[in-house]
Amino acid sequence: MTQLLPASIMFFITIGFTSLFFVPVTKFQRKDELVNFYWIGFWLFLALISAIAGAANTLLLLKYDSMAFTDAVLMGVTASFVFFVMFAWARLCGTLFLSSFKRFRIKNRRKSVVNSNL
Repeated sequence: MTQLLPASIMFFITIGFTSLFFVPVTKFQRKDELVNFYWIGFWLFLALISAIAGAANTLLLLKYDSMAFTDAVLMGVTASFVFFVMFAWARLCGTLFLSSFKRFRIKNRRKSVVNSNL
């Protein structure tokens, strides 16, 4: 017979640890919608990864052989997390460079208009 105490402890540790990933999402709101989207997505992915890993270990303590399935899901979620972070980094940097270029162009236009009026 499986012992429920170690599995229960692991389950509640997983819930506690996973819920800590929601603290930055709720406490620190970003004003920019794009940054806020990636901020929330980053922490939700980390919470999902820790929840899957904790669930796998809880099932292992209950003597359920689910490691093949949970390993596959965990690998997929981890790979998705890496792609999400890389895409977010590229998009945020692209947005930064584009807005900087637009500001630089507008600033130079103003200077050229002022110089042409003289």
